[in-house]
Amino acid sequence: FSGDGSKTKKRRSILKIVFVATFLLVLGVAGVGAYVMLGDRRSGEGMSTKSQLENFEVPLQMMGDDDGDDLAAADVSIEIRTDDEEIPSRDAGGKPQEAPQGESRPFQTESNPYDSYPSTPAVPPEPTTSDAAILTTSPPPTANPSEQSTTVKPSNEPTGKPTTKYPTHAPTGDTYTKFYVMADCPYDDNERQNLMPGYISDLSTDAEFLFHLGDLQYAMVDYCQEYAYREASDILKKSPIPTFVLPGDNDINDCEDHKHGERMWEKYFSRPDERWGPGHSLDVTRWGTLGESFSFLHKGVLYFGLNIVGGSPYSNSEKRKRHEEHLLSIRRILDETEEGDFQVIVLLGHADPSDHHNDFFRGSHGFASIVEELGKPTIHFHGDWHEWYEVEGDFGVENYMRISLDGESVAPPILVEIDVGRENPVRVSRRRSGLDVDCCAYGWPRHDEL
Repeated sequence: FSGDGSKTKKRRSILKIVFVATFLLVLGVAGVGAYVMLGDRRSGEGMSTKSQLENFEVPLQMMGDDDGDDLAAADVSIEIRTDDEEIPSRDAGGKPQEAPQGESRPFQTESNPYDSYPSTPAVPPEPTTSDAAILTTSPPPTANPSEQSTTVKPSNEPTGKPTTKYPTHAPTGDTYTKFYVMADCPYDDNERQNLMPGYISDLSTDAEFLFHLGDLQYAMVDYCQEYAYREASDILKKSPIPTFVLPGDNDINDCEDHKHGERMWEKYFSRPDERWGPGHSLDVTRWGTLGESFSFLHKGVLYFGLNIVGGSPYSNSEKRKRHEEHLLSIRRILDETEEGDFQVIVLLGHADPSDHHNDFFRGSHGFASIVEELGKPTIHFHGDWHEWYEVEGDFGVENYMRISLDGESVAPPILVEIDVGRENPVRVSRRRSGLDVDCCAYGWPRHDEL
């Protein structure tokens, strides 16, 4: 400023007035903005806060002094932003800067949707139509339940084809059976004192029965002495479910005196399902010199437990007669049973089939021909070889599956589940991690074969 003292004082006073007016102007604008936002929230009507503030005008008149000298106008810049605008960061010179572009980690990748996760929570992708066919999901919660209905309306539109190869099916009491099968145990003191007792105590009581396929001793070591039969019998008597036992070659055939073996068998293992455990109401048909072979129908499954032993027969004539009796009994039972009463056949026996068993399995009147003629899924469990393997389509019959069990020092009794309400009714588990079942873990016959 220049001039005399009185004019200088006057101009200072005017400048003070300008500063006060500017301050009041800023307070007024802020107050009006708050009032407008409050009004918007209460009424939900009118212009947005931003547009109202942009249209708000405050006149500011700068008066000249008494001498007619005008005071230079002061630029007043007021920047108004609303909450929905992003405020850019600025550098040291005040220039706006773009936000740095960080690397992102997608939730879903083409290789594996879940092999990496984002650093912040992400929403997984919506299920596809095929996912919806096999998954049950609930609507996400809302802040106000009255604003969004959680009722899922039924639809007549067809669902997508399930992505699982083997469709799920809820079993019912009339169609579902669960049982265990074991063989070739106990063979030594460790199996008598530790393994086999542990396996028996571990059986689930919701299973319906246990089948032991024979070889309850090692004849070359135990020499068919009575203690071997007695100790094996004492272990199986503790089974919490009805138990059926078939002879193996070590139990009778391989004994130096096979008549002694028959006497021991009859004393300790004759009709164990009736003598031990909780009992049952099954209608069991029996045949054989010792009544050791059996059959029964239960929940749509027809069971045949046969005295078919491994090794070289001590008498070929006895073996042939026994096999002939099996075939006659099987055909008689099939003739007496309505075909619609069973959908699956289970064959149980000890021997790994060899040339010694061709007279039973092969030929136009053999068991394989019976299975092929019926066309029903037939699964055959046996021991003898002490090694797991599976033969699908055995004897050239498509609907025939044969499974050789592990020795009991390798795995516990296998678990078999059969639900005749399924297209692939038979499921088998070896019940130990790392021991797979190729044919039947998810159901057999395989769904794509039907």
